[in-house]
Amino acid sequence: MAKARFIRSQLLDRHGITGIFSLRNGGVSPPPFDSQNFGPDPGDSDRFIEQNLVGLMQSAALTCLPHQANQVHKTALLWCSGKGKMHSQQADILMANRNNTAVAVRVADCLPILLADPEAGIVAAVHAGWRGSAAGIVRYAVEAMLKHGAQHEKLLAALGPCIGPCCFAIGNDAAEALIKSTAGANDCLIHTSEIHADLAEINVLQLIDAGLNKSHIEVHKACTACHPEDFFSFRRDGNQSGRQLAVVATPPTT
Repeated sequence: MAKARFIRSQLLDRHGITGIFSLRNGGVSPPPFDSQNFGPDPGDSDRFIEQNLVGLMQSAALTCLPHQANQVHKTALLWCSGKGKMHSQQADILMANRNNTAVAVRVADCLPILLADPEAGIVAAVHAGWRGSAAGIVRYAVEAMLKHGAQHEKLLAALGPCIGPCCFAIGNDAAEALIKSTAGANDCLIHTSEIHADLAEINVLQLIDAGLNKSHIEVHKACTACHPEDFFSFRRDGNQSGRQLAVVATPPTT
């Protein structure tokens, strides 16, 4: 098996937190889910997905399997601890504050956001599509972290690759919902013959509005729809699309 490929968050890494965004290649899944697919929904074999997960853990030096959940484009939150597994609960925010615990979200155009307060030992993985972004999902995550001991000035956010404004055409209803989500969101919409949205920038604005320092926000700007060699994309490939995985882990017990 080829070595699993991923982007490592340099921001989180500098603060002792493991945060990664998987790329398309480096796994064992056959076409059309080739090759590092983590999505159980499209029809790939569970055996291949498990092999991809083990390979990613080994390549990224993760010491524990990540927790995952049933993602439904809402704002429900699931607290996780211990050995990771696939939960049947619906949740688009997965959070942990116990040592040696990893949480993850699956994406194929939606925006993955990894949050951490290294001093408080709290991490979160957020699945932010346009519906979640319109509902201010990242604010829900930040508020939950603050209630459990995180501090605004210590919070870090790493935003992974997602569909870019070049390819993300939306309708009027979605545009209105996103504009209402945070001050300045209208500037993140491009109006031509269609309306195109910049999901990453809208979430950056929401994070700043939630109290994060802009210097504590890292954005990986790569359009998933534009780069089939590196990313799965539901907008581009529909049901033939696999899923990337975004993982953040609390430090192991020392």
